[in-house]
Amino acid sequence: MQETKCGFVGLIGRPNVGKSTLLNQIIGQKISITAHRPQTTRNRILGIKTQDQCQMIFVDTPGIHLSDKLLNQRIVKYSVQTLEEADLNLFLVEPIPEGRDTIHKDDAEIFKLLEKKLSQTILVINKIDEVAHETLLRSISIFDKAGPFAEIVPVSALKATNVEHLTALLLKYLPSGNFYFEEDQITDVSERFLVGEFVRESLFRSLQRELPYAVAVSVTSFQEGPGLVKIYCDIYVERESQKGIVIGNKGKMLKKIGTSARHKIETLLGNKVFLSLQVKVLKKWSASAQHLDHLGLE
Repeated sequence: MQETKCGFVGLIGRPNVGKSTLLNQIIGQKISITAHRPQTTRNRILGIKTQDQCQMIFVDTPGIHLSDKLLNQRIVKYSVQTLEEADLNLFLVEPIPEGRDTIHKDDAEIFKLLEKKLSQTILVINKIDEVAHETLLRSISIFDKAGPFAEIVPVSALKATNVEHLTALLLKYLPSGNFYFEEDQITDVSERFLVGEFVRESLFRSLQRELPYAVAVSVTSFQEGPGLVKIYCDIYVERESQKGIVIGNKGKMLKKIGTSARHKIETLLGNKVFLSLQVKVLKKWSASAQHLDHLGLE
């Protein structure tokens, strides 16, 4: 019988570099939220891909960045812990723009954290569809001089360019071992958790820059019935003015958010969904350890 391989792969990088998009492409299904704003991922999300006698357990992490805010400090702590514990890390970066010959300062900070694990790190240059070929080649050269990575792989997570090649490379680096999860399992988080994440993604996508980062979603009720799933969620903001932004004129924005989220949830559950959203003010929740614990950001 062929030997099996199994290991944890950390997705590491600064905010908005495309970690969640890459994870969704590799798994082949949406399990991690994406938005055109940094720092949308707050928890560590496991994505599981089993192929060719190998189980790859991907850990999507929040973007690593410096901050004095309690909420941000907690979510970055998840990323650093993943980096230290993973069997292999995928360090996502963007191509270096024309006119610059050094790496981004936040990438340099992540380099320091990875210093002892560079041989167990694949550098992934994402968003190659957005730059000229010459810019990509120059970027590869600059990153190659920065550290002895196991591999340097250019990809476009959005367009799936070279993602299959990257996935195949991982087989070479993961340790031998038995599978941790069933072969058909693609994540370890519950449907209830994913529902809350899809509502939060719809908030970010619908409100764009109007939405403050201090917004959280709690699924208060998840009732499965014949032909219909009834879901009730609370959306937490920190100020009354923010509540008005989320609800919108005559409730139109909240309805738009709910409709968008409901379509994604129905695809996830394969069932009709009744979704009720209620907006509540919880003052300074993002700076309160007690509130962060209650919302699952421990």
